[in-house]
Amino acid sequence: MLIGAQLLLSVVVGLSVWALVTAIRSFVTSEGADDRMQEFLKTGLGPAPTLRQLEMHASFYERALKPVGGSLLRILGRLAPQRNVEELQRKLDSAGNPGNLAVMDFFGIKIVCGFLLGALLALLMRLFREDISIILTVGFGLLIGLIGFGLPNYWLSSQIKKRQHEILKAMPDALDMLTICVRAGLGLSAAMQRVCEHWSNALGDEFARVLAETRLGRTRSEALETMAKRTGVEEIISFVMAITMAEKMGANISQVLNVQARQMRIARRQRAEKLAREASIKMLFPLVFLVFPAMFAVILGPAVPILLQTFSGL
Repeated sequence: MLIGAQLLLSVVVGLSVWALVTAIRSFVTSEGADDRMQEFLKTGLGPAPTLRQLEMHASFYERALKPVGGSLLRILGRLAPQRNVEELQRKLDSAGNPGNLAVMDFFGIKIVCGFLLGALLALLMRLFREDISIILTVGFGLLIGLIGFGLPNYWLSSQIKKRQHEILKAMPDALDMLTICVRAGLGLSAAMQRVCEHWSNALGDEFARVLAETRLGRTRSEALETMAKRTGVEEIISFVMAITMAEKMGANISQVLNVQARQMRIARRQRAEKLAREASIKMLFPLVFLVFPAMFAVILGPAVPILLQTFSGL
């Protein structure tokens, strides 16, 4: 009975590992078909390939395993509660939609991670400690499963912070380029297009999305406000508010951009000074707990036997 349960649990864990690996590989190869189409177009040999030719050119993983893994993740994602779908979609947009993940895909990854870690811990506990009770095994499995269920949220939060830092770092230079382009006679949309052409970073992607939304019929103010809400960066919010007010009041856009760029550089210098002041405090703990004990061991180490011999003689 115990061997059969362990065999069933091993099969389930193996399927979970396969689904997780499939999801991870799908992030890396999400643009494989587009790359192959670009290769065909660049070669210029013969007519454009058909969809079946592209499918047959792909590997067995992309033709068979990847669709099955994506379907499994979406099926598992439907088991999750629907009340926080909008919030999760907002977080995915703030992270730049890594791997072109949909909400249901992300929920499926969370379920797979939670079940995988919980089942793996339960299997290890039953293999190495056969005398442990079933209730304790299930309890520890559920606890680790909840931790595994929350790990994708931690990864997503780290991706959001990384992207916000990238946007914040690129803002001053981008505003300088916008100011130069506007003063040279370009409109704000054309200046943003120049930034997208010269920089391939998170801010350039956001500007490209704003331009795409304006081409689809949205006003520039609405697209910029959506960008500010999506990124959640205070500097972007102040930039959007300044541009919106300048357009409504009929002010000079180049002067507004110049003021914004100057404020961004001042804010960046202040952040650098703050980090420099915090460096001495952050270095205190490694010095006290790691460097000083080693120094004391090297300096006072040879004197310890002499002191022990002296005090023992007394």
